[in-house]
Amino acid sequence: MKKLSQILTAVLIVFTVAVASAHSYDRGKVIPFSQLPAKAQTFFKAHFSQTDISSVMLFTEYVVKKEYSIYLKDGSKVEFDGNGEWDAVKMKGKSVPNKIIPANIVQHVHKSFPNTYIKEIKKSRNKYELEISNGLELEFNLKGEFLRIDD
Repeated sequence: MKKLSQILTAVLIVFTVAVASAHSYDRGKVIPFSQLPAKAQTFFKAHFSQTDISSVMLFTEYVVKKEYSIYLKDGSKVEFDGNGEWDAVKMKGKSVPNKIIPANIVQHVHKSFPNTYIKEIKKSRNKYELEISNGLELEFNLKGEFLRIDD
């Protein structure tokens, strides 16, 4: 009987964790631009003021972690963490604004891959990941030093 009780307890714990994980990330909720963190609003106005917004979304993970996405009418997207720091910029048919990319990364791309532009950039804790217009994916460290072409 004790063994059955332990097995049932283990099954219940596994089931609870599985259900909690499945519901840990919501599908997002539409919010007004004014509800973005001030830092995200300032960044967007400085670099995308001429672009029409389609929607602004708030995503919550594990109740406390927030992420924001601004979807633009041209299909582009700008993503921010909960503090309003940009995480990713994905442009459709045009370049990511050079002002948000470290200068040495822009120089490397223009020198090594002429006639291309940076269409996507993601920033993480230890690197930048770029996709350029010819389809290549490049990685740089946070100092802007080239690391590799990602296959």
